[in-house]
Amino acid sequence: MHPILFSLPFINQPIHTYGAMIVIGFLLALNVSKWSAKKLGLYETDVLDFGFWALIGGLVGARLVYIAVEWQDYFVQHPWTEIALLGVKIPSVLAFWQGGLVYWGAFLGGFLACAWFTQSRKLPKLLFFDIMVLGVPLAQAFGRLGCVSAGCCYGQALGSENSVGLRFPPGSAAYDTLMNTAPESMKTYMIEHAHTWPLFPSQLAESFGALIIFAILVWIASRKYFHGHVLLTYAVLYSVMRSCLELFRGDIERGYVIQGVLSTSQFISLCVVLVALVAAFVMRPSGTKTISP
Repeated sequence: MHPILFSLPFINQPIHTYGAMIVIGFLLALNVSKWSAKKLGLYETDVLDFGFWALIGGLVGARLVYIAVEWQDYFVQHPWTEIALLGVKIPSVLAFWQGGLVYWGAFLGGFLACAWFTQSRKLPKLLFFDIMVLGVPLAQAFGRLGCVSAGCCYGQALGSENSVGLRFPPGSAAYDTLMNTAPESMKTYMIEHAHTWPLFPSQLAESFGALIIFAILVWIASRKYFHGHVLLTYAVLYSVMRSCLELFRGDIERGYVIQGVLSTSQFISLCVVLVALVAAFVMRPSGTKTISP
């Protein structure tokens, strides 16, 4: 695990691996969408223009959902964050650099931004959604590698200390959280070995799963039966994968709708699947012929 990729010379500003992976994933996703638009001969410039709004919508959405889950921490326990360099305090909800992002929030924020963008430019919404969503799983794959570097979104503890799993050192999100929540025997092990008990590699599993979804979307994109087919396929596939992986997650701070039974992400995934299936039923073509742009 390498949370700090490198530090900028002279100012000694650390560049975090998590942030670097997010940026790399975002740029790759944008280029995949640009490639798709160029292949269709449509909206290549619009794809690049939307990149900025996708970033803004994704960040705002990811932050809002996280704050909704952890509202007590942001509005009751730690409502203010001090910027030591400036000697001022700002609302903690604005302290993006301290982390606190939820993927489903990023997706929904990006979705709303895309709906606004297509409306403002009078673009065909469903076709543009299909173009933009194509690279999203690729961005996720790199984003989850960033989670490995930060030690967040970690999995459940495995059955044996000799199990094949991820072990996170002191300073990582996994280590620091488990030192406050794990049983005493596990804490003792962590102190003695300077890393966590072996944890299920949930981040790597999601990264691998996202790559599979990306391959499926690329295949679907050239064979779709209606505009919106790629978007709805992604919505269903990711929701199912995420709901399954939630069963192996160990980070309780991700939030629950029904404590210990239904996590926030599983609840959102269930809603997304239902909406996607209804939409697919409504938009399905009467025949089986593929469509052209």
